[in-house]
Amino acid sequence: MLDRLTDSMEFSATALKLRAKRQEVLTSNITNADTPNYKAVDMDFRKALVQATGAGDANATANPATLKTTHAGHMASPMGSGLSTQGLLQFRRGNNAAVDNNSVDLDRERAAFAENTVKYEAALRNINGRISSLKQAMGSGNQ
Repeated sequence: MLDRLTDSMEFSATALKLRAKRQEVLTSNITNADTPNYKAVDMDFRKALVQATGAGDANATANPATLKTTHAGHMASPMGSGLSTQGLLQFRRGNNAAVDNNSVDLDRERAAFAENTVKYEAALRNINGRISSLKQAMGSGNQ
């Protein structure tokens, strides 16, 4: 029972970290909207979550909550726990580059940012709800 609870909380925490990382990527795109030759990037959240949790991977490592780094040059995550999404970043497709070769579409980036924010907050509320339920369950058993 405790293992399932721990796995569930680790999954939620990993999803929350990946949402935060995606928010950083989207923020970088918006920040560089006026930078000549900047190419907008994004990550496939679903693919990143599958890789981070080892879901569907028969050869998952002992700690499935960390992304695998495949090259010594990959940057370490500032969030700790070995979470690196550098290999999952992809250039945005379908954006026409401006005259200065910048491919950031501010409307698209803002929409993705808003959507990711809502999903981040939902994941956070989910974790808080689980913790609250656990506290209530532990408190009611002592009466």
